[in-house]
Amino acid sequence: MKDNLRKPAARPDRLKKALTPEAPPAPVPREGNWRTWLNIALLFLTLEVAVFSVERAQWLTPQPAFTLVLFLAMLFVWLLVFARAAGWLIHILAPVVGVLVAVWQALNCLPGAHSFHHLFTVLKSWWQPSAALLPGEENVVFALVIALLVWLIGYLGIWFLLRRHNAWVAVTLGAVVIIVNLSNLSAVNYYYFPAFFVAAVLLVIQTRIAGQFVKSGRGSGYTAKSLLYLVVPLVCIVVLASSLAWLTPQARASGLQNLMSSALGWKQDMRESRLNIFNAVPAKQAFSTSSLLTELTFEKGWNQGNIIHFIVHSNRPSYWPMDIYDTYTSTGWVNSPTTGQPLDAKVPRENTASVSQEDLMRYEVTMNISGDVVLVAGNLVSSDSPVVLHEAAGNEVMEVTTQRILGIGESYSVQSVLVNPTADQLSGAGDDYPGYIRDYYLQLPPDYSEAVRLLSENITAGAATPYAKVLAVVDYLAGFPYEAIIDAPPEGTDGVSYFLFTEKRGFCLYFASAMAVMLRTIDVPARLVVGYLPGEPGDERGTYILRDWHYHAWAQVYFPGYGWVNFEATPGGGGGSGSQISVETPLVSIPAIRELPQWNAWNYLAPPPENIPAPPPPAAPAQAESRHSWGVLPFADELGRALAVIVLVIIGAAVVIALLLLSRRAFFRRLWYVERRSLAYHTYAKLCRLAAMAGIYPRPQQTPLEFAAALQQALPEEADAIDGLVRAYQENRYGRREGKPGLYEEALLLKSRHLVYDKLLRLTGKRSWRFKLFSPGAE
Repeated sequence: MKDNLRKPAARPDRLKKALTPEAPPAPVPREGNWRTWLNIALLFLTLEVAVFSVERAQWLTPQPAFTLVLFLAMLFVWLLVFARAAGWLIHILAPVVGVLVAVWQALNCLPGAHSFHHLFTVLKSWWQPSAALLPGEENVVFALVIALLVWLIGYLGIWFLLRRHNAWVAVTLGAVVIIVNLSNLSAVNYYYFPAFFVAAVLLVIQTRIAGQFVKSGRGSGYTAKSLLYLVVPLVCIVVLASSLAWLTPQARASGLQNLMSSALGWKQDMRESRLNIFNAVPAKQAFSTSSLLTELTFEKGWNQGNIIHFIVHSNRPSYWPMDIYDTYTSTGWVNSPTTGQPLDAKVPRENTASVSQEDLMRYEVTMNISGDVVLVAGNLVSSDSPVVLHEAAGNEVMEVTTQRILGIGESYSVQSVLVNPTADQLSGAGDDYPGYIRDYYLQLPPDYSEAVRLLSENITAGAATPYAKVLAVVDYLAGFPYEAIIDAPPEGTDGVSYFLFTEKRGFCLYFASAMAVMLRTIDVPARLVVGYLPGEPGDERGTYILRDWHYHAWAQVYFPGYGWVNFEATPGGGGGSGSQISVETPLVSIPAIRELPQWNAWNYLAPPPENIPAPPPPAAPAQAESRHSWGVLPFADELGRALAVIVLVIIGAAVVIALLLLSRRAFFRRLWYVERRSLAYHTYAKLCRLAAMAGIYPRPQQTPLEFAAALQQALPEEADAIDGLVRAYQENRYGRREGKPGLYEEALLLKSRHLVYDKLLRLTGKRSWRFKLFSPGAE
């Protein structure tokens, strides 16, 4: 019988499969093999640490039994392997059964009736963006997908372990679960990482020992000393990795992340997509992203926590806006559609040469929560990070976001211009509003409450100017008490009407909404802003601590010639019981704040404005490339960037060379490896591969001796060595000389192998430059 090792017209990418002689089937573990049971136990322990971390995170309520799913996956595949089922059958049955188990777990998460029809309806509604999901249904898809992923991890992990003696697949999949899960949890949960690492190391060591036992048939091949040398470095790696994960959980390469976020703008759209199943899952860390601020509804309570959200270093205190709402509904406020305009880092939007130091602000914000919304006091001029300006009608900037989510400890710097008009200036501003201001900022729901309109007209009847009307509305709202928790408006009830005529008490959202809506009913443009109060002074000079309870809502009113001006409608009280700005001074501006008792503390801690250097004027478009050259030397920044590029290129080249050298080493180790029990068999198989790389392809109609004759014509100097290798293979394959050869035959085989392989490697290096790396003697 002839060996069909290769077809004449086979493509190069099929060489490996075609030239590899038929290998014996992988050994199937036996029930009495205690090493197999130990491997399975360690595998379950390793994956269970990752799965248990997901369970303990409580992303869903109720949530699937992920541990049960993992156990069933491993049990099902284990039964198939011990039944000696074919590999193709296992890879068909396991995913099918996994889908059924995931559906079963998703049914348990459905609110109400647990039926397949209900589940199908939820999946259909989730797929259609126009369809609405009932409360609790938005988590079903997430539960289904996570349960299926847990099943796949268990199935692939145990299959590779039993059939391939490979634990790295399970370790890799479990590591992905641990890293993704812990990146969304607080630092107190990081003990799962070292626990997983220890279990994974034990699994890898035991799998290697069991693999050595299967190959040798006797023992692991490890002495006590070699095991010590193996365990000690792995323990050191565990300690080092766990320490780094604990000490630097939020370490980031900000520059690289900014570059990637600029180049991958589609990631933002994908993150905010309805099809993103993670959108329905609440974050376990404090989070503030633009996707969470698209709608502001009337609730029964407001932020009262003491967690620090931001730390601001500024030359003066200010209100710190985050998001602006221009559309009022009976249930709250929403953003009208906006267009995103990217703004590169350090690119000024306007010339500030004529702006006084009194109106100019430069401040730095350090994140203590994860988020992508920029605090912008006044009108943004520039930022040291690339940002996106979300503009509405009239190029009004409603929100500024970074191009990626910033992590805890990251910071950004902003330059802005404040509007600080006096009361006399606003009194004379008039009511000559631009067209888009009237179109968008006098909006109210159709057939809005006539009672609110009549109330607004009555309390402003004696006001001759828009500014006087603003003061009249603020004076009226000052009679309402501040309460951090109230009863939410009943369904179908207008929130402002409920606050003004029924509840008559509330927190900042109700006061600011009432002020904006009442002004709109009497044709004064107003809108709602959410952000942070000035905060509390920090220990360092010019530092302001913004905590959760500083989160605030206030109104902005438009005045011709001055733009949008901040007004405080919430009654004062300090601490967490009210606004930090007294209701007697509703105009939120630097001159107004200076008159308050709080200003003394702020002014003492803040550096004088005149000590802040004025920013450079914006460069002309033709000179935009030179806007970074502000160093001591004109070319300092360019030199620094050039050196950085050179260093990166050197590092990249070193990495590539190291990978090539490792590949070369791995190639030669595998090539010259001696498997004594099947030396002739493996030597001939590798001979076929090397010959094919050199262009001497075995034909399917050739016998080994005919192939040897063709090879001897190409390498006449090594004809005897080739003949010896091929005859040893034939005797081992078709004769009765199985098992290990004798010492003399083994020495002849090794010598012949060295001569023939070396010639083929040299020939391969001359025929193709790609293989010169693998032929040390090639010219």
